[in-house]
Amino acid sequence: MNRQFDLNGLLGLSGPKVWYSNINWEQTVRTRARLPQIGNAAGDRLVRRLDQHQLFLAGADDTVLVHEQPDETFLDYLRYCGIRLPRIVVGTRDDQADLFEGGTAVPYLVDEAEDRFLESLRCRRIGPPPGLALELNDKVRTRLLCERHGFTVCDGRVCDSVEALEASYLELSEQMPDARFVIKTPYGSSGKSLFHVYGAKDFAFVAAYLQRGEQRGTGEFAVTIERWHDIDYNLNAQLLLWNGECRVVAVTSQRTNDVGVYRGSDLSPFVPTGVRERYEQEMLRLGNVLLDRGYAGFLGVDSIVDRSGLLIPVIEINARLTMVTYMLPLRQHLLERGCPHIVTESFDFRHDREIPFHQFHERIQAVLPERRKAGTVELDGRSGFLCFGYHRTFDEHVGKYWHRAFVLAWADTGETVGTIMAGVEQAIGELRSVRP
Repeated sequence: MNRQFDLNGLLGLSGPKVWYSNINWEQTVRTRARLPQIGNAAGDRLVRRLDQHQLFLAGADDTVLVHEQPDETFLDYLRYCGIRLPRIVVGTRDDQADLFEGGTAVPYLVDEAEDRFLESLRCRRIGPPPGLALELNDKVRTRLLCERHGFTVCDGRVCDSVEALEASYLELSEQMPDARFVIKTPYGSSGKSLFHVYGAKDFAFVAAYLQRGEQRGTGEFAVTIERWHDIDYNLNAQLLLWNGECRVVAVTSQRTNDVGVYRGSDLSPFVPTGVRERYEQEMLRLGNVLLDRGYAGFLGVDSIVDRSGLLIPVIEINARLTMVTYMLPLRQHLLERGCPHIVTESFDFRHDREIPFHQFHERIQAVLPERRKAGTVELDGRSGFLCFGYHRTFDEHVGKYWHRAFVLAWADTGETVGTIMAGVEQAIGELRSVRP
């Protein structure tokens, strides 16, 4: 596949780069405000394997450092689809330190540990200053930043104690008696930092939980409570801040469930011209604020337009690479081929035995035989699918293998894309029924 997304050109760089991931970093950040959640070691292992998605943004001359060797059958499939893969090295940044000596690195996220490590090896970093990255990934401090600079924010408050949270909930629920509210803690992705409050009983439960954590925890206490807005457009902007300039690289739309957990993206959403222009103007304004703070590199911004037409340009900032960032070359390739509908979605399923990639893919082909060629021979068909991630691990709590597949589908119409994704869902349902 001829990927036209020229990252080196955008950055004004030449030469190979080293890509690596520290994707579960937020689990190491401790605050006194912690929400109830169930620990899931198997799920965390699957998330760590998302480092393989770096393969799609890295150049053919680059090196991608991954925690585990990808399935060779899956890599052969990507090559067959025309993906030019970079060099793949298995290990950690510490045991592969020679890769970084005097070079250029692209970490998933920059923190103080990454900064010290790369500086010790005289390795150039593509990414923001670590302190600024930590600040912007903090959902509470992001809201305060937006308030300071006059960006529209959700109805709500920042609270520095459980008592302040209780007072804010009382005030907001009196003003908006039928509203759903969401309490956010500073760090966490995929809904892990959110607690939805549908009424007084929900609030009493979470307030008591937070009170216990505040009493035994260390560090600052900070949460926000905000009204949950009904949404018309769930937007995401990919920004590149580099050499004093802000570029809006892509506007996409997140696909989430009713409680805000990410399921996939519409990479070419319909957004009315007026809404898009207002949104991009706000993104450029945000980018210039962050440039003044010294930001450099990619970031993703989650935003909404609610049912009343209110644009809330910053729900949260991901001061790092995101799932959409990795898909930018594939997105551009398909747009240039005239494919107006491009979506991604993730699918989870458990099985008594480990399902190899080739069996998963063969099942999809059997369900969608008319997509056989488009889904396996380069990304040149008018419609088709690409499995861009397939990860497996054993879930010791339920005694089954947990599988997670990531699928990209494209077509001339949204209906056809929906048919493809429905076919993937059907194939997974059939796999569940296969006896060990």
